[in-house]
Amino acid sequence: MNTFLVAKSNALYLTSRWRTVNRRSKWDKDRINRRRSLALFMACLGMSACGGSGGGAPAQPVLAVSPVAPPVVETVSVLAKYEGTWFGPCLGRAQDTATVSAAGNAGGLRMKLIRNFHDANGCSGSAIATETLSADFSLVHGNTISAQAVLTPNTAATQVTLDTVTISIPSHTRVRSGPAVTTTTNNGIASWCINYSDGPVCTPDPGPLASASGQGALYLDNGILVLLSPSGSGYVADTRYSKDRATTVQAPGPSFQRIDTLPGTGALATSGRTLTVNYTGWLYDATKADFKGQQFDTSIGRAPFTFLLGAGQVIQGWDQGFLGMRAGGKRTLVIPSAMAYGRAGSGTKIPADAALIFEVELISVQ
Repeated sequence: MNTFLVAKSNALYLTSRWRTVNRRSKWDKDRINRRRSLALFMACLGMSACGGSGGGAPAQPVLAVSPVAPPVVETVSVLAKYEGTWFGPCLGRAQDTATVSAAGNAGGLRMKLIRNFHDANGCSGSAIATETLSADFSLVHGNTISAQAVLTPNTAATQVTLDTVTISIPSHTRVRSGPAVTTTTNNGIASWCINYSDGPVCTPDPGPLASASGQGALYLDNGILVLLSPSGSGYVADTRYSKDRATTVQAPGPSFQRIDTLPGTGALATSGRTLTVNYTGWLYDATKADFKGQQFDTSIGRAPFTFLLGAGQVIQGWDQGFLGMRAGGKRTLVIPSAMAYGRAGSGTKIPADAALIFEVELISVQ
């Protein structure tokens, strides 16, 4: 009996002991699991790579990417290569300077022209008189083309790549200044004079000049800026400019020039129209202050001359020279040999390779 009670008592003690141990073991396991869960949670916070408490798929990391700025495309005018200060050839005592700059848009240039007059042939020393325009030329790019062009007078045409431009000038006046400049009025006509050491040379003041525009082209010929005009199916050089004034020696011939001395108010001279004109022509002489050498022809005292403009009935300098004139106007044309009679000359009065200068008056346009 006593043995049974002792055995039962020991069994109860062992059972109670097992339950206590078992409860502690479960509590310890729960505590370990809680610690593991907390450690895993903290690791997830540090790595930002774990899923939510629901046990779903891990979220993908978000990569911060800096926005890529688009490339900066700098628009440069195709005419920018022509910018700068350029000096024309010395023509007797006169030399032009052309300052070319951007006109504020991607396809345009502004050209400021100044003509300096020197006391001696060869344009040495300081200028004694200067002529400027009250407005600048504007040059707007058309396109880039491959064309035949005569770049230098008395040379063959060559195939080159030109930048075509529309050349425009608003209504303007000519401004003269300098220590040798005086003004005078004869028979109601105002003139300005340059008092050279060997005597004065006077030219009429044309007063306000109307706006005008025309087609042209630009080209760089081994560092020389060439201004060209359309001629037939190609182009011919009007003027060649250098960057270095010191090397602009006397040219073998003058550049083509159209100088309005009296603006007309009548019908406009365009290709295909019939013009009636008066004229006087001289051989071009760079040693003369007004460039007029020996006179070879005139219509004064005879019937005026009539021709169809642009039809090849006259020399190229006339077909180009009368364009844009209005009836009643007067103009001086300086024509290089290549636009006149070239190496063949004409008769006994115009020798080979002779440049010419004309004073013309446009009487009517039909």
